[in-house]
Amino acid sequence: MTDVQQCGAVRWSWDADGVVTVTLDDPGRTANMLNRRHYDGLGACLDDLTRQHDRLRGVVLTSAKRSFVSGPDFVPSEITPDEAAGAYDLMAPLRDQARRLETLGRPVAAALNGSALGGGFELALACHYRVGPNDPSVVWALAEIGMGIIPGSGGTVRVTRMFGMTATVLEIIGPGTAYHPAQALAAGLVDELADDVVAAARAWVLAQPAGHFVQRWERPGYEIPGGTAEPPGLAEEVRRRSARSPVRALAAVLEVAARSAAAPLDEAFEIETAACRALLSAPEFPDLAHLFYAMRAVATAPPEPPVTNVQAGMREFPQIVANPLAAVFFAPDARIVEITDAGLIPEVRARGGIPVLVQGGQVSFVQTLLDAAPDPAAMVAAVRRALDGGLRVDPAGADVASVLAAGFPAWTGGVLRAGGAR
Repeated sequence: MTDVQQCGAVRWSWDADGVVTVTLDDPGRTANMLNRRHYDGLGACLDDLTRQHDRLRGVVLTSAKRSFVSGPDFVPSEITPDEAAGAYDLMAPLRDQARRLETLGRPVAAALNGSALGGGFELALACHYRVGPNDPSVVWALAEIGMGIIPGSGGTVRVTRMFGMTATVLEIIGPGTAYHPAQALAAGLVDELADDVVAAARAWVLAQPAGHFVQRWERPGYEIPGGTAEPPGLAEEVRRRSARSPVRALAAVLEVAARSAAAPLDEAFEIETAACRALLSAPEFPDLAHLFYAMRAVATAPPEPPVTNVQAGMREFPQIVANPLAAVFFAPDARIVEITDAGLIPEVRARGGIPVLVQGGQVSFVQTLLDAAPDPAAMVAAVRRALDGGLRVDPAGADVASVLAAGFPAWTGGVLRAGGAR
């Protein structure tokens, strides 16, 4: 490789065949996040590719981290309206840069070396071909619906054009399905699995005919699967699935899919981003975003120091609700495991459990909730009594467990957040 350049979180290298390997590599970070360094770097890279367009044969987009892109680079403890607006400010440049990448006129392949969530997978969808590893621990998801929003940087538009309205609303984006590699290949979200994803992506680029290259759904004669008219009964199914919930995201997926399918692409992207922006101001968004970060903390945070003079113990509970965010971080059948010693956290994670640290008594936090269920107010009151009685529980784990194992409404963010017992 020669002619290596870096700006911000992006490094790119030209080879003798005119193939440019674009590597997402945020300096000093363990993961690539969507932040100013990412946008500045990708913008500089795209400017260079445009200046040297005659020399460009194609592009391979990959990552130097264990994951591809892990999402937006902020973890607020309490999401404010200003922070919600900031999330929108991240969407528009990602959408516009993805469109620039998509319309370079040369084949672009994503070499997905690891997991990609939300905006990271939206960027991959803007590529013309996707290669992933055959690693069952890797997950790709457009699970924004679990936060009460929808993909706002082109994901809804592209999935609709790839798979049609019904699949977009009921199978992929609507339920926020998390795909492991074999599932993604079968669904058509990725095109190939390989041991060396960069080499496979580069081979695909070089196998494409020289000259102008466009997305398949922008080629003459392409038809969206199922057509551009809303399928009969789809709206009724969306209403049925949305019943008893204040979250409007599923209805927004249908609206965007239906409106964007018949619209020119640039107009379709604006429809999608505007719909997502409206959802960011919904009252349930901060609580659902809190639940997202709580799940991530439970899945990844290092264990606290073990508590001395405490007999180690475990209580296990099954998940009783399906949550799209939980499927991103945990196995679908993962059990919630209450533990009394933080030293057990690695063991619980190793065997696929969801650890919740509970101390200060023999009372089971989850069982307390189940005994008071299904009334949310009664569940909050029961937890307050237990806390007043000396029970201590990891706050993130408590909110996650209350939703997954006790069925507390997800749009509240969990029982401690809803009850104000932080």
